[in-house]
Amino acid sequence: MPFWSLESRAQKVIGSVDAYRNFNPHQLTIQEFTDRWLPGLEKDGLAVGVNWAGERATGYDLKPQEVRARLAGSLG
Repeated sequence: MPFWSLESRAQKVIGSVDAYRNFNPHQLTIQEFTDRWLPGLEKDGLAVGVNWAGERATGYDLKPQEVRARLAGSLG
């Protein structure tokens, strides 16, 4: 599941990658992301796509637990 740190990053992928042309970004608070999305992705066995970019929308895929740990370290 892709997530971007800035709406402008998401819009760039939406505007340049055919598979995402009909997508609409939705802004989340950090609280929604950590309390709702990360547990749901973990439960569903999905990875977190972080700031995918380029003509094929590629980037890092992390386990929800990894994202949670990194956020805890940076927000700590």
